[in-house]
Amino acid sequence: MTSVSTKAEIISLLSDVNRDGISNVIAYLTNSNYFTARCYHHHRYTGGLADHCLSVYHEMRAMAPELSDESCRIAALFHDLCTSHLEGYDEVSRRRHGQRSVDILDVLGLELHEEERIAIANHMHHVPSSELNETTKLWQVLHTCDSKNANENRI
Repeated sequence: MTSVSTKAEIISLLSDVNRDGISNVIAYLTNSNYFTARCYHHHRYTGGLADHCLSVYHEMRAMAPELSDESCRIAALFHDLCTSHLEGYDEVSRRRHGQRSVDILDVLGLELHEEERIAIANHMHHVPSSELNETTKLWQVLHTCDSKNANENRI
């Protein structure tokens, strides 16, 4: 189960994000099952989703300290947002995993930079599509850290 400290750290990290819509996202997280949800193929325990997202954030900061901390917070903490559920948001989109997370963030009104949008929507791609090139460092780091963390925590 996600510890109180994991939840407190995530809320603290997000409270420092200066973007339109962040308060809506924090409310979504606290009212949904984000802090109790399991991931599907790894971190398959109560609270695994939040633990995974926070671990990915810490791994991203260690791997690429030159990246914007705010962008790393958004990309890491929200890349699997669609795994959480809250009545009224479960059918926001029927698109693939990463894009569903972006769609929820859009409905919540979070101001996303294009690189964050691309990173979250495409974080599971193993081979970059034409829109994912060497200039999308955030995507590269998110993809690498997410894959590494998931593979290390398969249950």
